[in-house]
Order: sequence, then C-alpha cells, then structure tokens
Amino acid sequence: MIMELDHEFTVPVPVDRAWSVLLDVERVASCMPGATLDSVDGDEYAGRMKVKVGAMTITYRGTARIVSADEPSRTVTMEAAAKEARGSGTASATVQAKLHQQDDGTTRVTVRTKLNVTGRPAQFGRNILSEVGSKIIARFAKALAAELEAPEAPEAEPAAAAEPAAAAPAAAAPVQEAMPEPEAPAEKAAEPEKAAEPGPAKAEVAQPVPAAPPQSAAPQPPSPSERPPLRLARDDDAIDLLEVAGPSLAKRAVPAAGGLVVLLLVIRWLVRRRRR
Repeated sequence: MIMELDHEFTVPVPVDRAWSVLLDVERVASCMPGATLDSVDGDEYAGRMKVKVGAMTITYRGTARIVSADEPSRTVTMEAAAKEARGSGTASATVQAKLHQQDDGTTRVTVRTKLNVTGRPAQFGRNILSEVGSKIIARFAKALAAELEAPEAPEAEPAAAAEPAAAAPAAAAPVQEAMPEPEAPAEKAAEPEKAAEPGPAKAEVAQPVPAAPPQSAAPQPPSPSERPPLRLARDDDAIDLLEVAGPSLAKRAVPAAGGLVVLLLVIRWLVRRRRR
C-alpha cells in the first residue's frame, strides 16, 4: 500500500540550530519512539524499529541515508527501507523535511512522507495509518523539543578543552627527561675514585624510559576519532498501533457493531416465528 502523509510541528529553537540537529541522524533517532540506531557506516545508518499490533510485536530492520541536504532552502531528503525481522512485510519511505523560520524565534518543520507498507500493518488502511503517523510525529516533536532544550552543548566544551591540557604534560615530559642527561657526567667526574658507586648510578641513569611519552600520546588521537557516540532510543517501548488508533477504531466499529446487533435480533425473531 502506497500513501503520502503530510505533517508539521514546531521546535523552540532558531532555524540555524534546528538545521544542524536535523542533520544529526544519531540525535534524531533517539527522539523517534520505538527506534534504535545500531551502527553507522559512512552516510548509511542501520537500525531497527518496533511496532505493536495489540499483543503482537513486529520488528523492522533496515537502513536509512540522507539523499540531499539543501542548506539555502533548509530542505533535507532522507530515504529508508526496512523488512520485518520475522516475516515478509516490508516498509520503505522517502521523507522530505523543510524548515521555516518563525517571527517568535522558533522553527516550523513541514514533513512530507511517501510511504510504502506491506504486511500486517497495511491491513489498517490509509485513514488509520495516517492518524497513527500524526500521533507518532507529535510524540517525536515533543521528544525533539525536550532534546533541544536540554543543556548538552556546554558539557561538550570542557571535554574538548581537556584534550589540549592532556597534551601539555606530554610535551613537558620529554623536557624533564632531557635534564638528567647532562647532570649524569658531572657526578661521574666529581667522584672518580669510587668504583662501587658508579655501578648503581648507571642503573639510575637507565631508569628514565623514553617509551613512556609515546604511550601516553598514542591513545589520545584515535580515541576521539574512533568513538562515534551512537544515541539509542530513550525508551525501548514499541509503538502500539491499537493504542494510538484506538478511538478511531472504536468509532468505526460502533456502526458495524450496531448492525450486527440488529441482524442478531432479526434472526432471533425469525426463529421464534417459525417455532410458532
């Protein structure tokens, strides 16, 4: 089943900051209910998403990537494709999000999604899936707003400042090792008659190990570059389609239930009439 969905929401930050966050897939994935980011390989992001249909849980595994990001127009396009981990159902989507600066300093985000779903969730129909999508976007927008309002940026600054501070003692270490080398021959010239003392003195001169500075400097460069911090979903709870679309399903079920009751009454009346 192929369908198009249009949604919009507002985040309480200027458009420049909202744009940088929108391109951070790891950060955005943590705000999507039921989604978990597993790995990052270049521009491709692998993850999974859980969906509940009553007591049944469906897990989709797939990949997503940013196809285009036009900064002047503040428009980003992303493609995603996934398959049921235990089933034949599939889901693919092309999502285009555009940012609009508001007069009050906030950012309005319009989202257009082209969705193609097969399998059990497709049985709900377009109207139900559209309502479910709207409520999922509302939850996502609320989590994203809380993420943007959280003071995370100032915490990263001291970590960056600590790296040059750690490099400073590493640079001072070789200077300290170079100092005892000229002092060692001066001690030997002052005491030439003592043959027993130069023995341990040579052992003391051999104590400074030049390999210590490279060991402290070696692990520092790879650690920041080889640690892409994956942000997982805050809650691992799956999205319950029946819970989200419950009121809509109930409204659609009332006419059908009423018709069924009328049909049962008619059948009962006919049976009694035949007995007479």
